[in-house]
Amino acid sequence: MKKICYGLLSFLFIGLASCAKEDARSSLEGRIDVRVSTDQSLADAESRTSEEVAPEINDFALAIESADGKVSNSWDSFGKFQPVSVPVGTYLVTASYGDANAEGFDALSYLGSTTVEVGKDETAEASVTCTINKARVILSYTDDFKSYFSSYSAYVSSSKGNKITYATDETRGAYFVPGNLELFLEVTRQGVSQKVTLNPKNFTAEVKHEYRLTMDVDASTASLKIVFNDNPSSEQNVDINISDEALNAPAPEFTAYGFTSGNAIEVMEGSTVSDKLEAYLNASSGLAKCELITASEVLKAQGWPESVDLMNLTTEQSQKLTELGLSTKGLGANHDKIALVDFKNVLPYLYCTSDGNDVHTFTLRATDVLTKVSEDLVLKVTTRNNGFAVALPEYVSYGSTTMTADLTLEGDPALIKFYYIYLGAPQEFTAENIDIQPGTEENKYKVTFTYPEPLVDTENGVKFKAQYGAKTIEGTFKVEDPELTLSLKNGDADVWATKAYLQVVASAKSRSSRTISSSTVEIQYKDGEEWKVWPNQSYDSETGLFLLTGMGEGASETQGVSYTLRAVYKRAGEASSFSQELSLTTEPKSQVGNAGFEDWHTESHSFNVSADFFGNPHYRDWYLPWNENEADIWWAVNSKKTMLSECTAANLDFKVFPTVSWSSSNKSSGEKSIQIATIATGAWAIPTGGSVTSRAGEIWIGTANDSGDHASEGHSFVSRPNSLSFWYQYSPVDSETFYMKIELKAEDGTVIASNEIASGAAEAVGTTITLPFEYSENKKVSSIYMVFKSSTQDSPGYNRQVTMEIAGKDQTSHIGSVLRIDDIKLNYE
Repeated sequence: MKKICYGLLSFLFIGLASCAKEDARSSLEGRIDVRVSTDQSLADAESRTSEEVAPEINDFALAIESADGKVSNSWDSFGKFQPVSVPVGTYLVTASYGDANAEGFDALSYLGSTTVEVGKDETAEASVTCTINKARVILSYTDDFKSYFSSYSAYVSSSKGNKITYATDETRGAYFVPGNLELFLEVTRQGVSQKVTLNPKNFTAEVKHEYRLTMDVDASTASLKIVFNDNPSSEQNVDINISDEALNAPAPEFTAYGFTSGNAIEVMEGSTVSDKLEAYLNASSGLAKCELITASEVLKAQGWPESVDLMNLTTEQSQKLTELGLSTKGLGANHDKIALVDFKNVLPYLYCTSDGNDVHTFTLRATDVLTKVSEDLVLKVTTRNNGFAVALPEYVSYGSTTMTADLTLEGDPALIKFYYIYLGAPQEFTAENIDIQPGTEENKYKVTFTYPEPLVDTENGVKFKAQYGAKTIEGTFKVEDPELTLSLKNGDADVWATKAYLQVVASAKSRSSRTISSSTVEIQYKDGEEWKVWPNQSYDSETGLFLLTGMGEGASETQGVSYTLRAVYKRAGEASSFSQELSLTTEPKSQVGNAGFEDWHTESHSFNVSADFFGNPHYRDWYLPWNENEADIWWAVNSKKTMLSECTAANLDFKVFPTVSWSSSNKSSGEKSIQIATIATGAWAIPTGGSVTSRAGEIWIGTANDSGDHASEGHSFVSRPNSLSFWYQYSPVDSETFYMKIELKAEDGTVIASNEIASGAAEAVGTTITLPFEYSENKKVSSIYMVFKSSTQDSPGYNRQVTMEIAGKDQTSHIGSVLRIDDIKLNYE
């Protein structure tokens, strides 16, 4: 049956209210009139003479909204509606009756909508047909059913969590929001069983459908039959064993460990219990279903399903429950009769959404293969608000590397994770960069955070995040925009061993009245409690940087010198404003290890002599430029290239001889210099020559392998010298030349400064040479590499039977060009 009603025509133009801003009304307008009708039909509904009477049309609510959402209005009663004037355009007209989310016998509701186009000076008629927007479920019982059981009743549970009870004599249909429905029967068979709860049927109810479920019993087969919509062949029908044995079989039973069903346990927000918090399930007839119904806004917001069958989880549901701490056993593909559900690790994810405490409820319900249903086991958890809060400062000083916040927490603050934002992504503060101190009040703390870089973003502020369990706090604090700021434009790369480049910037609000120059700004340093002008400063208008020189007095090889600086703006020679203080430390005036080559130790090289009948090993000393057991080794030598592991007998000095040694007679200062020689050796070498191969001697900063080749090059280094000096003496064979190179590299491996001697000439007496550096990039140095070679030739020349001092004593071999190095020094202006 349909009912139709038209809106009352009116000659009055009634403006439609707008939810948007009150813009000027367009002169292009039309009108909307509405008619509403109802359609009470339901799919699969039984013909009835006593069909329910449709509600009065005037009791329907009405809403009109423009497609762009800028114009909308509503009426709680269609009887109050009159045709309206609206700007031209597209409109959605919706009529409704009842509560669309309510469920029950009196929960009938209707909904209908249509779209209309409104033209200028035209009346658009919106015809809305409202249909029942729910499903209707009717239960009935045959005489055989009634005679088989001495008492019976039923209820239907919906996916919305509602339970609608059908009394024994109930004939009305109940209305449900479309979704999953579960049918439960509570029956008693006189003299055979106590009251038993069965869950014989679950189904999905569709909108605008009627479901008539008839309960029947075939006593000859002791089976319960449920017939859908009077159709004996419906696929929805079920047939269940209700023999005396089945009815008397125990229903599934839960046993709680760590809680009592229905009684709340209280835990601190973000924490858990120390003992078990488990539900043990026993279903002697075999498990068919284990439902978990959860009432927790917090878990719902984190993706936890409100209602789920733990034996039939999707991959996504399983991952989410596991992620949020739920653990189950015995409910997977190989389930049988017992199972376990562990809630202990779920508790840390329960936090409070308000200033008070929150309650979270978990209801477990099991069904066995006989459709028998357990009693509900209810775990109720009250989370006590831990008061977790972080109060950030409104401002921090420009260039500061620390920020102090006020923390409130009833719990362990060490469990909080704190984050700063770097390149748009959160980065966790390490424990070393967090200082937590208790306040004067209980559960109050002062927390100081150290940032990896100075805080200088005066426009966007600094984002901050704190996380305790599943609870997250995010905030932003600002960086002060001082009238004058002093900074390192390129960070620590602007600070050298003896100089520093500084940037001075006026704030945006004061920039028009402040010009940065050497006449208006001076850099001062703090000497005790007194501020003094830095004596050696200059300003480059092209780069916009101040250069301070003459720094680093008193620096060592491992420690630089610290300074506290500020910029001063002057008017008429008088200070008018000051920047914030800036602290910096110069680079140390580092040197390479064993730069004077005074440290040595001797090792024995083992080799075999083929003519030795007994196979006894032979030994030859070779010399390494570091002390024995030295932990920090700088230099490597290629002596193993001329020290064979096997050779013939006799004249061993021509077969096994090191390329590198020390000299006490040819040096610049101290007791020793390093001696790098070309050596010719071979398995059949003899004093007059024989089969020999010559190798240039070589030392380098790095390490060597057992063959005398480069295993690594370079050593960690942190300073940027201006030049390199060293003493050398070179006695070449014929017109050969020596080779030398030095490289300073950044952390990314880029060579930022280097120099070399590609063809070093003879120097009989010995002299000191200085090689300057030019830095190609403004980066910090991370490593240094240096190499010296006695000859640049691939097959260097040599002289036979040369006797010279090798490590303090005269020794003889086939020796070529000899390069001696001493007193390597890195200069810092």
